[in-house]
Amino acid sequence: MNMKRREAVVAAILWLATGVAGAAGPAPTCLISGKEKPASVCAAHTKTISATCFICHGPNGKSVAAIPGLAGQDKDYLVTAMREFRDGKRESTVMQKYALGYTDSEYEAIAAFFAAIK
Repeated sequence: MNMKRREAVVAAILWLATGVAGAAGPAPTCLISGKEKPASVCAAHTKTISATCFICHGPNGKSVAAIPGLAGQDKDYLVTAMREFRDGKRESTVMQKYALGYTDSEYEAIAAFFAAIK
């Protein structure tokens, strides 16, 4: 990923994590299916893909069962875990299949979404 796109993805993730668009400057964007999208689309996309986690990890990632909760987890830990599931370094009955369905920028966005939940 080139530096300009990486900065755009980081800006979108920060926007999602803080819930505000930020100060003056270009509006944050992200990549979805390889195409640059505005921050409002990024936020909706992140909420949609994060909702798939609710089935096992509980509403808003707040699990009450044996499956670990995601809410409030460290962002870097969540990204690392998803990459490990994807790469087969971490075993699971279903997580490897889920992890294969997301891009690295989506891992970052999902992790920021759950890390921001208290």
